[in-house]
Amino acid sequence: MPSPTTGTDRARVLSIRFTAEEFEALTARATEIGVGPSTLARTYVRHGLSGSPAGASTTTTLSARGSAFETHLSPLIAAHVMADLESRVAALEKWVSNYREPPGIHIDPAS
Repeated sequence: MPSPTTGTDRARVLSIRFTAEEFEALTARATEIGVGPSTLARTYVRHGLSGSPAGASTTTTLSARGSAFETHLSPLIAAHVMADLESRVAALEKWVSNYREPPGIHIDPAS
């Protein structure tokens, strides 16, 4: 299975139709955790393919599987978000350190 963090091995596209309610729920959940709906859907599929043994009980509810999945996924997403924020802060700090005031203009940081 390709790496979940890079798209280099992804060469196939699958189109899935959702009801408006399903798509809204997927998009809302994806927004809550900071990813796009396609990424979340792909992650759910990966989880289903890797975590469901053949003949698994169909009585397991989606919410129960979702809760276990979220428990597993939350630290990974938190680490990704933190790394993204750290790189953005570093870029901003670099920009601020390289910033030069235009001649004849003084910017008072206290105002």
